[in-house]
Amino acid sequence: MNRASTCLLLVAILATAMPAQPQDEPKIRDFTQGAVYDQDLIDTLTPKDAPLHARDLNAPPPPPPNCAFYRHQQSRGITVKPAADIAAVKVLFAFNSAELTPEASGNLDALGRALTSAGLAPCCFRIEGHTDAVGGEEYNNELSLRRAHSVATYLSRKFGVDASRLLAAGFGKRQPIADNETEEGRQKNRRVQIVNLGYGQVEQ
Repeated sequence: MNRASTCLLLVAILATAMPAQPQDEPKIRDFTQGAVYDQDLIDTLTPKDAPLHARDLNAPPPPPPNCAFYRHQQSRGITVKPAADIAAVKVLFAFNSAELTPEASGNLDALGRALTSAGLAPCCFRIEGHTDAVGGEEYNNELSLRRAHSVATYLSRKFGVDASRLLAAGFGKRQPIADNETEEGRQKNRRVQIVNLGYGQVEQ
């Protein structure tokens, strides 16, 4: 066996011995620093294996999907792996409240346009509320859930997003994306995340 063949054999042996690395694990794209745009959200939330027309803002939306499967899984506490990357968005609420401020409309309107685009209209989404570490765990869990519901309600009322496509969930302070010891970090942790759960079954 020549030297080149020996090297190739060693590479093959090492490759089979190494543990498999997760492929295309969903990432959180951080848009918490300011305005977010429709196309940013579409690019983030569109599944990697989606057809090319899925990114077309002007294509007519398909019929609403049936998201009952994902709702059932969530009610049983079963985690559904996201179908695409996750968008972390800045949404401003009144202090210690689930009431949306007027400043929240810009990012929520971009989200509404994205979720009603042709590529994302066949998908089901989890709207997640997240808080910083200030305050008790039970209080933050409840506040984050109410905030997620407020976002889902806004999207349904203003953009006609079928409420059954939006599963609200509150995670409180359990999943920080930044250091809660700094004000900048706490601001990033006070966020709404949008998770694409996958394509629902189209209603007949």
